[in-house]
Amino acid sequence: MPKQKQIPPEDLIIPPQDNRICGTICMCQMTAVLSSVALVYLTVAVYMPTLRAFQSGISEVPAMCTTTRLWKRDDCDWVTCGEWCLSKSSGTCYQIYVNLRRNGSELTFENCTSSANKICYGIDQENAKSSRCIADECKNLTGTFNCTKGKCINITDAFECEFKNRDPPLKCSGRRGKITCQELDGLHNCERGTCEKIRTPYNCDRRCVDIPTRNKNVILLSGDKVFLSHCQRALANTEDDQKEIWTEDQDNILLASCYIIENTTQGVIANDCINGSLLSKESLTDLTNFTFLNYLSVVNTELLDPNRVIAPPEMDLLIANESRLHINMEGCVNTLRDECKDFFREYGKDGSDHNARARFPCFYADSDPNKVVAHFDLEGTYRHFLVASILPSCLFVVSCIILVFCQKTVEVGDDAKMRFKGCSGVDLIIAPGDKSVSANNLGDGGGGDSVKAL
Repeated sequence: MPKQKQIPPEDLIIPPQDNRICGTICMCQMTAVLSSVALVYLTVAVYMPTLRAFQSGISEVPAMCTTTRLWKRDDCDWVTCGEWCLSKSSGTCYQIYVNLRRNGSELTFENCTSSANKICYGIDQENAKSSRCIADECKNLTGTFNCTKGKCINITDAFECEFKNRDPPLKCSGRRGKITCQELDGLHNCERGTCEKIRTPYNCDRRCVDIPTRNKNVILLSGDKVFLSHCQRALANTEDDQKEIWTEDQDNILLASCYIIENTTQGVIANDCINGSLLSKESLTDLTNFTFLNYLSVVNTELLDPNRVIAPPEMDLLIANESRLHINMEGCVNTLRDECKDFFREYGKDGSDHNARARFPCFYADSDPNKVVAHFDLEGTYRHFLVASILPSCLFVVSCIILVFCQKTVEVGDDAKMRFKGCSGVDLIIAPGDKSVSANNLGDGGGGDSVKAL
């Protein structure tokens, strides 16, 4: 049988394409795909939360919240803050409960002299120096320590604790002591590595003493800070005017708890003041301590306003107890910048470490005061909605229009090259050695056609 002659494969010659047409089509396709994906993602991340925010009925006028407890749980049906909204939080979750109340009064103190500020520092649990029993650092502990599973923080310089009941001592030195002290938990009184657990009841007061109250007739508490001054008079700021509520001629001391205290050209302005009371000068000596001032603020022996309107007791303003706090409407964030960690550090102060409780503005709906949010900005939410809807939508529509235009106006010729319809120029490609096309064939009928000889 004769051997068949193999025909060599024909070399296909692909002409160079117009970069402007190819680039435009590729760019529009990529833009259409990315903008459509963005619209799907933003539906969950922006559009639906915006709709819920407008339908929530939450007032844009903030109320005030005070943290009452921070719970750490392994299984919970709601969380205060989650790091990713597109997935359900798993594992350990944190829940913050707050007391919700109306805003207090705004007070202005005029002609204040001899002012003083005292900051009562507590223990920063995260940054405080700690001793780890597993590393044999507890063998020489001396003082009062707050321990959590073998990790002990020295609180001797910050708190003075009074107690009577103690457990049998544990020795934290030596091989057996190192193992035993890894289970230290709670408040302990230690002496050279020998620790006794302090049993309830006990009382730990902050070591914030020597607060100068001599010749001071105004004392304002703000968290861990104390402002003291000698002022001529106090005014209550209302929407219409100012009302005088106290003067130095009364010869007593005005005590109140306020959220923010600012020294301005108009005087000392204090916002959200509650528990306003009047103290006799004999009730304080030249020096006092932080614990006693907090006690006097809560007792309210003589109210600043007998009608309980200006700087009233906190209980008079209470809206709801044990409300659930959320960082926002969704209870989660998508920033992936450890925003929840910073949020718990600031808003999770419940006073369990003997520091001041967190106090902050919050928002709620009249129909459901048991749920409050810390961040709520309806105007800002609307702006984000406009940007997140207009920008990707416009990109998607424009890219689709350009793609449709290219589909209608761009064609692929017999030479496998894309060009716009109606263009008279034709690129003809002649393979080397191809004599079927000569200059005579192209001389008369070529018109303006271009010829490329390869």
